[in-house]
Amino acid sequence: MYRVMIVEDEFIVRYGIRSMIDWEKVGLEVTGEAANGKEALELIRRDPPDILITDIKMPVMDGIRLIEEVRSSGFTMKVIILSNLEEFQYAQKAIRYGVSEYMIKSDMMPRDFEKALMNVKASLDTAESDPEINAKASIVEPARKEKLLLGLIEGSRTEEGEAGSIPEEAELNGLHLPAYLLYTLIHTRDCGLFEKQQVIHETFEQIGSDRSFVVFADKQGEINVLLPVPQHEAVNLEGIKQLAERIISHLSQAYGLACTIGLSGRVSEWTELSKAYGEALAAAKQSMFAGIGKAILYSELAGAKEADGAPIKVSQSHIHTLLYGLQSKELHDYVNGLFDQLGRRQDPDLVQLISLELIMILTAIWPDVSHDQQQVVQLKKQYFDQLSKLETIEQSRDWFLQAFAELLEHMIRIYNSDRNSIIKATQYIQQHYQQEISLQSISHFVHLSKNYFANLFKKEVGESFLEYVTRVRIEKAKALLAGEMRAADVGQMVGIQDPKYFSKVFKKITGATPSEYRSLVKDNKENKGIIDSSETGQ
Repeated sequence: MYRVMIVEDEFIVRYGIRSMIDWEKVGLEVTGEAANGKEALELIRRDPPDILITDIKMPVMDGIRLIEEVRSSGFTMKVIILSNLEEFQYAQKAIRYGVSEYMIKSDMMPRDFEKALMNVKASLDTAESDPEINAKASIVEPARKEKLLLGLIEGSRTEEGEAGSIPEEAELNGLHLPAYLLYTLIHTRDCGLFEKQQVIHETFEQIGSDRSFVVFADKQGEINVLLPVPQHEAVNLEGIKQLAERIISHLSQAYGLACTIGLSGRVSEWTELSKAYGEALAAAKQSMFAGIGKAILYSELAGAKEADGAPIKVSQSHIHTLLYGLQSKELHDYVNGLFDQLGRRQDPDLVQLISLELIMILTAIWPDVSHDQQQVVQLKKQYFDQLSKLETIEQSRDWFLQAFAELLEHMIRIYNSDRNSIIKATQYIQQHYQQEISLQSISHFVHLSKNYFANLFKKEVGESFLEYVTRVRIEKAKALLAGEMRAADVGQMVGIQDPKYFSKVFKKITGATPSEYRSLVKDNKENKGIIDSSETGQ
């Protein structure tokens, strides 16, 4: 199975790329991600992928420079470029470096993206079957010790394989069990892979110099430490935790770096290392709830979270109702309640999923309620950038409460000015009821977005746009039915072309069919005439 790396500075785009393809089905595996070219290059030098998918415009190091560095270093992986239309001039430069596919983000559909991937995969299959091509594509492998550990934590190495016995290979590389695995999560964007690995290594040398250890990176660019303990030494987890706390303290004082360390259970067999990695990673992720800058034991997680209950769901329609109803307190309570539920569930991945749902709601509503679309584009970029920096559930809670409050304040400010547009719309409907009037056309007429207009109309008028138009037409129809015009013609005169539909709607609103209504009006006139004659005779 060929390995794929995705390099894109916007988290939501990376998430979208991962989600739109059934990677296993097409024979590919996403084994690495990076937010810029510098991070990607460090990961590539340690463990290169077969396919590199990269954006062009990124901070720190852009895609063009990344491709240049990759090619100058001798890597021959296939490259797929993601770009915007206005960036094509840059993409033309990258083509000189052997880019396999070029895709426009705004036009990229799953089937097109899958086709591009399959084309690249086919060329890799051809190269693999040709020894001469395959030999040219070879590159310098990472250190054997670190590569062995990387394979073990990923579960891609079994007890016996083509490379030989794991215990024998580990012994040759100076690796020993039993051990503990420490996942070190450094909370900064300013450190690259090599810098993080160096400071962790130097810190362990100073704090735990009496112990052997191995520092190595996973494919996400986070640093792990394998900490062996002598068989005869009575080392318990609490002692390892205290060592981790000293490491965290030293990183803060000496380097100004905040770090969370997740600690696995004791590893006695090499085949347990993948499970230990999962444990250490899960423990480190609990910084979402415990706070950053702590050492967290995986064994402490048991019973810490609420048993899985009913799914936590975000009601987009309810949020829309609260926003367009300008219900500030109710909106605050609803969002706050979501994070209360997340806090009890203690599931870091669920926090990310709910956060993505909430931010999609925010970014979908802003274009509807703002006339400055350029400002909206910038705001969306800020949202996703800020979202990627939220590290605890309380930070996420505060951020979303503020983001929704700012959106609501904006809507309150524009509400009074847009009320005149609703008056203008009702006047237009009163004058042109006999013509075809759609939500799209009337919202365009008053220069408001369709969704915003629909919600504002209902709040201001007390009924939906369609209900209002129908009511106006039926009122006009009632006046026309007092004359001699046929009911079918009356429907057409008020803008309802289908006679059956006109009769159905008329009865629903008035309680009588058009014919019945005409008879009632006629009877009322006759009765009124008799009464008037009687009164005149007196």
